[in-house]
Amino acid sequence: MNDTANPDTAPPNGFQVRLTNFEGPFDLLLQLIFAHRLDVTEVALHQVTDDFIAYTKAIGAQLDLEETTAFLVVAATLLDLKAARLLPAGQVDDDEDLALLEVRDLLFARLLQYRAFKHVAEMFAELEATALRSYPRAVSLEDRFAGLLPEVMLGVDAERFAEIAAVALTPRPAPKVATAHLHEQTVSVAEQAKHLLAMLQARAAANGPHFLSWSPTVRRRSRWWDASWRCSNCIGPER
Repeated sequence: MNDTANPDTAPPNGFQVRLTNFEGPFDLLLQLIFAHRLDVTEVALHQVTDDFIAYTKAIGAQLDLEETTAFLVVAATLLDLKAARLLPAGQVDDDEDLALLEVRDLLFARLLQYRAFKHVAEMFAELEATALRSYPRAVSLEDRFAGLLPEVMLGVDAERFAEIAAVALTPRPAPKVATAHLHEQTVSVAEQAKHLLAMLQARAAANGPHFLSWSPTVRRRSRWWDASWRCSNCIGPER
């Protein structure tokens, strides 16, 4: 089949399918398959694909991406469904054949799901078009209708209403994160400084005289850390 077409001859109502046993819109072809009035094994899917390619070339820049995507999804599903339908429908003993039959049912369910989504999308489009033709009322209610409004019954007096408003408008305290469940290990800075000094002295052999030259400085710093920590934590145990 020739896959080129003149844009002037493009069908005005969307993609049309022309087969030996069917001629009409692509959606109608799907409906006939859904209603079991047309067997998917009797549909020449390669011819449908060629017609769609010619259709896309005919409309050129006016090609709808959503329509093309929908056709590819449905055509691929129909192809899988047709391949699964070619299996025998009798007694199935092989597990692989049984799995293929289950796949066939899933493919048909996928087509039904696609059809349902498409109908819902059309309903939403109609609702959107209707809403675009509606405008909100920009004026106040007329007196003849205002008198029909029911009286507002609060069920409380003014004093009780003031109490409710006071409670609702009272600033609430900021939430606090409790830390009592956290385990805080108590350590002594002096002990840790001595431990660090002992580790440095144990590795003094690697540094030689250089380590011995600043070792007194480390001792003075450790005593300074201990004194500073005690001053900043005069209350409570050492940490």
